[in-house]
Amino acid sequence: MKVYKKIMNGLAFVEKLVLVLSTILIVVLTVGNVLSRKILHQSWSFTEELVVAVFVLITLLAAALAARDGELVNLSLLPDRLSAKARRILLVVNTAFSVAFTVVLFKYGMDKVLTQLANGKRTFVLNWPEWIFWSFVPIGAACMTLHMIEYLIDTFVKAKEEGQKK
Repeated sequence: MKVYKKIMNGLAFVEKLVLVLSTILIVVLTVGNVLSRKILHQSWSFTEELVVAVFVLITLLAAALAARDGELVNLSLLPDRLSAKARRILLVVNTAFSVAFTVVLFKYGMDKVLTQLANGKRTFVLNWPEWIFWSFVPIGAACMTLHMIEYLIDTFVKAKEEGQKK
């Protein structure tokens, strides 16, 4: 279990690093584009492609990190009224549906990446292969899947440890 947590902590560190660097990139591109338009009267046409693609990556990785700590948006009206055992059952069901969703997202993301690879489709402005940007979807989905499972395992391990202390 300790090796598993080290791997997941390493993954979370990499995700946080990517989030920080991606956010800095978006800020630099957006502010640079605004300044360029106001001062030089020239727009950086490539920024829209990059900012949108990187924003997709940020959104999915941030959701994955939120899932790691059980902080995804949810309605606690029902779970708050359930017993601890019923809450754990509901958590398993919720995780199963969430993982199913992220697996479908991963599958369709990979299908899109493979199709783009086969077609050789390129972006309009930068003329980069589109599969590069589409690869952010399966990467984010895989991270979400791993962190949802991690949260479920951590919750059960914590409950077991608390049960042994009593």
